[in-house]
Amino acid sequence: MKKMILILMWLLYACQAWANGNDHGAADYLQMGVGSRAAGMGGAFVALANDATAGYWNPAGLSQMEFYSYMAGSEYVFLPDDIAYGYLSYAFQISKVGSFSISWLNYSMGEIEARDESGKLLGIFSDKENTIIFSYGRKVYELMKGLRLGVNLKILHQKIYKYDAVGYGLDIGAIWQPDLYFDHTIGFNLQNVYQNLHWNTEDKDIDASLINLKVGAALKFIRFKDNIFLSHLVSTMDLEITEYGRLNLRIGTEYWVID
Repeated sequence: MKKMILILMWLLYACQAWANGNDHGAADYLQMGVGSRAAGMGGAFVALANDATAGYWNPAGLSQMEFYSYMAGSEYVFLPDDIAYGYLSYAFQISKVGSFSISWLNYSMGEIEARDESGKLLGIFSDKENTIIFSYGRKVYELMKGLRLGVNLKILHQKIYKYDAVGYGLDIGAIWQPDLYFDHTIGFNLQNVYQNLHWNTEDKDIDASLINLKVGAALKFIRFKDNIFLSHLVSTMDLEITEYGRLNLRIGTEYWVID
């Protein structure tokens, strides 16, 4: 009966993922995005990633916080069907070592009914999922001019009904500024490398997160004969490629009214 309940719960998740066009596998809430700034740009942030959310979007972007000793960010969102999503991050830099951040993401869904094969109500349970992300990024101009690299180590935990799962995963990011005279960047983030959830069920089930690749570009101003135009305007474009081959294009822009 326990196996039947667990299978039904997994089928429910699969149906929700299919209905929403989501093909990221286990812990797919990690693809929801964080930060109102990135959301306002349509999620096209992999080549920009220069604030406290950089550990999520592209860990290489942490090295762009050169003018700040530390940054922090938080977010909490209430969604329909008793779903909540939260994010908290703290980023800091150490001179000549690099930039670091630690982030916490929480996803929860409450009031889920557990029933047996005959439909008898067995109780109410909830789904609680948490991820801790340790991020590091730094300049590596000694390898290539304008290149920044970063990496995430993710620790995942999920509890649903009577079962728990733990897992680990890696993200690898890069940002390249082809010409230091122009503050335009190209971003790259390979997500969910070796990311699996290991359940404490009788069969020791394993859920895999699908590998996800994001590439993008950020155009930060226009320069002509040493004159800078539209210096407060930033335009970005991202292309997301999922392991199933689906392509998602995102385009965004922002304008800073005050420096």
